[in-house]
Amino acid sequence: MVDDLRARLLVLIGFMGAGKSTLARMLAAELACPLADLDEEIARIHGPIPELFASRGESGFRALEHHQLTRLLATLPRPAVLALGGGAFVQPANRQLLEQHSATVIFLDAPFDVLYERIRGTARERPLAADPERLRSLYELRRPTYLLAHHIIDTSSGDPAALLTSLVQLANRLGISAPARVKL
Repeated sequence: MVDDLRARLLVLIGFMGAGKSTLARMLAAELACPLADLDEEIARIHGPIPELFASRGESGFRALEHHQLTRLLATLPRPAVLALGGGAFVQPANRQLLEQHSATVIFLDAPFDVLYERIRGTARERPLAADPERLRSLYELRRPTYLLAHHIIDTSSGDPAALLTSLVQLANRLGISAPARVKL
């Protein structure tokens, strides 16, 4: 039996281009529950992420990210859906926070080549995407940590409707379901 609290916070993780933000929005809408996107929250409060990387460096950005995640986890009503940035789950302190908040972590997985095709040409918005070989190395470095997630969903198909169906089925198994729709 799944811990009731664990089923109340669904956290989507994965590499750039996996569909975290898109699928989190869709899932939260389908389940009629609050949504938070860590990167969007950081950008809303502190400015564009590429500028934060440039001015603070990656370690400064990661400290800011951890602070924002701490705040979100303390204030986000449950049930909820939370999308993390590609590097957030890799940080041990963030994984510990998610565990402390009994989050269910879902890894949105796809092969590097599929992900790269999705994000190619977005280096302006994604500072780490400028160099394909460095990006592949980063993917290979992060993937073993992503595999620590509670659940893995293959997003290779890129079909948002089918992927949403898989996520909703998983949420239902975890005790989160969409409210009944009333026909008028």
